[in-house]
Amino acid sequence: MKTAFTLVTLRSALVAAVALVASETLVLAQNQPPAGGQGGGQQDGGGRGGNGGGRGGNGGGGAMGRGFGGGGGGMGRGMMGGMGRGMQDIREAMTPDFERSDIRIFVRQLNLTEDQSGVLESLFVDYETAYQPEADAIMSAMTDIGRNMMRSFMTPERQEQMRQTWESVQQELQTAEANGAMDEEARRQFVRDRMQAAAEKFAQTAEATGIDAEVKAAMGELLDKMEAWQSRKTQLRENFSSGLKAVLDDDQLSQWPAFDRFLVREKSLPRGRISGENVNLFLVVDDLRLPPEEFTKLEPLFNDYEGRLDAALRARNSYIEESMPRLFKAVQDADVDGAKRIFQRQADLRSAVRDVNEEYRNAMVGALGEGSWSKQLDKAVLTTGWDRIYRATATERMFDEAMKIEGLDPEVLQSIVDLYGSYRTEVSSINDRLKNLAKSEEPASIVREGERFVGMVSQGVSGMARNMGRGFGGAGGDTADDPMRKAFDERSAVGERYQERLKALLTPEQWEALPKGRGQGGGGAGGFGSAAGMQRMLERIPEDQRKQLMDRVDTNKNGTIDEDEMGGVREYMREQFQNMGGGGGQGGGRGGRGQGGGQGGGGQGGAQGGGQGGSPEA
Repeated sequence: MKTAFTLVTLRSALVAAVALVASETLVLAQNQPPAGGQGGGQQDGGGRGGNGGGRGGNGGGGAMGRGFGGGGGGMGRGMMGGMGRGMQDIREAMTPDFERSDIRIFVRQLNLTEDQSGVLESLFVDYETAYQPEADAIMSAMTDIGRNMMRSFMTPERQEQMRQTWESVQQELQTAEANGAMDEEARRQFVRDRMQAAAEKFAQTAEATGIDAEVKAAMGELLDKMEAWQSRKTQLRENFSSGLKAVLDDDQLSQWPAFDRFLVREKSLPRGRISGENVNLFLVVDDLRLPPEEFTKLEPLFNDYEGRLDAALRARNSYIEESMPRLFKAVQDADVDGAKRIFQRQADLRSAVRDVNEEYRNAMVGALGEGSWSKQLDKAVLTTGWDRIYRATATERMFDEAMKIEGLDPEVLQSIVDLYGSYRTEVSSINDRLKNLAKSEEPASIVREGERFVGMVSQGVSGMARNMGRGFGGAGGDTADDPMRKAFDERSAVGERYQERLKALLTPEQWEALPKGRGQGGGGAGGFGSAAGMQRMLERIPEDQRKQLMDRVDTNKNGTIDEDEMGGVREYMREQFQNMGGGGGQGGGRGGRGQGGGQGGGGQGGAQGGGQGGSPEA
């Protein structure tokens, strides 16, 4: 079985470092605002936004909140999304191919005898003994380079320089708007120009002082270690498999191909990077608990689905793994065009996995006919594989809670139900449009991000500084004219409109009791350092990562990030960066029907991947 060992581990360290730099910049700015800072007030650009412009950390709104990306937080959104995916990438790339929790799967699926189980235990011990120290060494090297980069970026002098730069830009913008506010694009350009100039100054300093050369040398050494580790990891995997197969009898060996398909599916499906790529239709069908007569309609599709999916997964996994040496060389040689071709092929193969799932989703829904089970299956697949589009929005959650209000007048309740139906009809068409856009935009984003990464890394610290400067003001690369972002903003505006209509049906007390998502709209204020801005960014990352952070920092359990919880958010981000060496994927779980229609065992290991960006109103 082949799994992907990806270059994104290095990208993760770099993006995490730059994201923390951006975070610290805004923290510094908000902790020490310039004089005269009460301004701002409520901003309404399609969303509720944040309060105030300079109230010492009490909002990313006002002048600088609007300047720093306005309706969407251009750089902050890209950094936050990149960091969330980056941490997942690290967990996946350094996760062993076989884990101790897999033992029961091997025993059950292959019907191992007691003696064979003993051999399996010994193989696991040998595998772990060889794997862990070598993996730890790679993680240690990656952590060291990340820390060195942070020290290079965030010296006391650099922090003071960033503070002064940010305050200067705030003051310049306030002065420029003294006789009238700029329009959104002019404001973004104003901030962007000044932050680019500051980034260029730092980049020149990095080149002149030797920081660039130091970091480039460290990255070259790390790339060499990662390339050697890739081969070693493959060897350890093959040694384990051949050792186990050596003690299997003929009947068990005949089961190995089906078992291997099962392992490929269960281990590598969750590592998708685009929507729909990580769907396991066997698990989705299992979760529905279809009646026997309905399940029978789907059984003829299972074998074909398993074979097609396995072929697509192996093609994807093999290419990603086999292309890594060329990609490493492209990074070292600054061969952006060569790297782009590799990323394009990876994106095409990921799309092929997604397309198999889409083809069989349609086939299975069609096989169930027009009844309720076909609708349930379709909804389950879409919310599993396209969660950032089809998961419940903040507005839907508000309607759901509103319909549960005790003592609600029957006529009011019926009006809420009718209003909810109208909302879902409008949102459904937008969601379908988003899904069609995602099919082309998400693979293209993989290529753009990879191309930009190689170009950035080849320039060292100076290149990263210049790229960070270009991100300020909402110009963040592929966010500028992103059609998906526009569609998400449209959906947010629809949600805001229906929230106001729902509010009109309720008493003030009933309305205040409903869950409110902060920064739900597509526009409005609230930069990366504010609760409103952070909430929007959190709602763009995969659900499992968002839940992990919210479980930690949402101390009052109201489902949103409040201003007094922002300290916890920043501390969590720092810990995530410092602890990049730890953590495997989510192990355990259960398998789906996949071998002759029977119940499979399995591990749905790894966090659910996919998703380039996300919805403002999630």
